Amino acid sequence: MKKIYLGVLSFATLGFTNGVLADNPPATAPVVPAAAQSASSNFTPAQVAEMEKVIGSYLEKNPDIIMTAMQAGMAKQQKEAAAKMEKAVAENKDKIFKVAADPVAGNPEGKQRLVVFWDPSCGFCKKFHGEIATLLSTNKDVKVIFKDLPIMGDKSVMAIKALLAAKEQSKYEPLQKAVFESTKPLSKKQLLKMASSLGIDTKKLKIDMESKAVQAQVDAALDLAKTLGITGTPTLIIGETKVVPGYVKADELEKMLKEAAALPPVAADSQQKSGQAS
Repeated sequence: MKKIYLGVLSFATLGFTNGVLADNPPATAPVVPAAAQSASSNFTPAQVAEMEKVIGSYLEKNPDIIMTAMQAGMAKQQKEAAAKMEKAVAENKDKIFKVAADPVAGNPEGKQRLVVFWDPSCGFCKKFHGEIATLLSTNKDVKVIFKDLPIMGDKSVMAIKALLAAKEQSKYEPLQKAVFESTKPLSKKQLLKMASSLGIDTKKLKIDMESKAVQAQVDAALDLAKTLGITGTPTLIIGETKVVPGYVKADELEKMLKEAAALPPVAADSQQKSGQAS
């Protein structure tokens, strides 16, 4: 697997190209529309130079115009991307909420549902782990589903395989805590030593880490992320429709969970359709 070490705000990012992770997005040269080329030919070089001078002078005196336009464009793109992701979530509910092999924390019967896509090597995910712990200590009505998503290279894959293998010994939660609280990615030797200190049978762990079932679960998480349009970690699904990318504090997360739980099914569907239409 190719290694990716990209960080944007509260987000570790990844990209997909033809079904595999890509290190860099393709670079393309801007294309000038034929109509614009034709229009510019109606002016003399002197006229074009004068217009460029006037426009440049105006923008220099009013730089906020560029920032406002960029912010408006980004907001529109984010809104469109969120609507697209929420539509994909609605179309893939079984793969998101009904996978028996997925690790779960909190109340299995909780009315508030939170799905977490994260990578144990992602700094913001490590920080978010503490927010999850805070949330679960105060909220007894939330079910958390973990989708361990390796986007930061081979050590992430290895750590996730160890976590999923530990689940076979009912030790996912303690190993998860130890791995996410580690300040740096762990080697296999360090992972096994950590697992042993937690009472995990490391001989069985090593066998399970290489099992087809664990590999299938890693592959399924990557495929689901691609299907949903998830491009970084942490990414959260709150309730059944709301997609939230990036690090969120526990108090804000609890507020969003309660708001989502309060929405009746009809309102949730209506909200989703409204988002698609806008």
